[in-house]
Amino acid sequence: MASERPDTIVFSVRQWEGEYWSRDIPQGVSTTPFTSAVYAVPADGDEPPRKVADVGGRADYPHYSPDGQWVYFQASVEGRYHIFRCREDGSDLANLTAQHTPAGDRYGYRVSRDGTRMLFTFHDAQIARVGLMKPDGSEPWLVAPDIGYHYMGDLSPDNRSVVFAHTARGYVLVLKHLDTDEMITLTPDHPESFCPQFTPDAKAIVFFRRDGDVYRVDADGRNLKRLTTGNGYTEFRLSPQDAHGSSDGPAVSPDGRKIAYIAVKGGVPQVHTMNLDGSEQRQVTFRPTPCARVAWSPEGRRLGFVSWEGNYTQLFVVPAEGGSPTKLTDVHGAVYFLDWKPRPGSERSAGAGSRLQGR
Repeated sequence: MASERPDTIVFSVRQWEGEYWSRDIPQGVSTTPFTSAVYAVPADGDEPPRKVADVGGRADYPHYSPDGQWVYFQASVEGRYHIFRCREDGSDLANLTAQHTPAGDRYGYRVSRDGTRMLFTFHDAQIARVGLMKPDGSEPWLVAPDIGYHYMGDLSPDNRSVVFAHTARGYVLVLKHLDTDEMITLTPDHPESFCPQFTPDAKAIVFFRRDGDVYRVDADGRNLKRLTTGNGYTEFRLSPQDAHGSSDGPAVSPDGRKIAYIAVKGGVPQVHTMNLDGSEQRQVTFRPTPCARVAWSPEGRRLGFVSWEGNYTQLFVVPAEGGSPTKLTDVHGAVYFLDWKPRPGSERSAGAGSRLQGR
């Protein structure tokens, strides 16, 4: 009987010269000039990474479609970010947002759990807003066009609600019911809330705050709970000069029972897990260098993450219960975003979406 194919992880690699830096500028972020490309690698480490896509040297933020048939990513083309997709071998490459109007950036996407919709962020150099479209890029529209700057969105598993961070109100979380247009402020007394993610049953939303800790709140705004204390972690940074960094929130397991997150222990960010109610907090990694970008495998028994080896972050996999991590890459550059390929019949193949809001 043929052996089962190993799980696959898709990831991006950033490359640059000298020391990496970033800083906020009006209406954007300035960084060290870099190139980036999308790769894939078997999670058992038996094969080297293979390149999937490289669009103008700026392909980044890759994620699989829920059925595993497509790899989505975003790339900067002629000064604008667009959302692309291709097959795992790089074929059938298409810019999904090239025909969108008006002009602006499209990034920070999430594919719906059933694969029929895509949530994205539209930025027109003045304001960012959350939009929805079909997964081929057609029929785009803005979810809440009149409420001011907002992004970091997630689409509920039933496609009936969108949650996002309302920047214009100090990053409080707001949920909008798409069928009624009703909007609920989930964290009215808790600004600076970031990267909200629905649980698979759509009953709760997990997020983190500027204090670095993980929280959850029911989808009706009730039962707000702080799950951790003293994590001290909010952004993934490529160097001490990476002043802007990249938001690096928690990840809910495919079965919705656990949360993986990063917490600083002994001065080093490490991978941790806990139950959805905050109980049974466990440190999973004990690396000498910082860890980031934790992501659950489709069956929920392993965790992918990045950690420094020399000057760059490399890709690792570790059992969710703890153990010795396996390094999957040794590339000249920083592994920056990652996502696991769904398995047929898994929770993710029903559509888990993505949790990061990268650019």
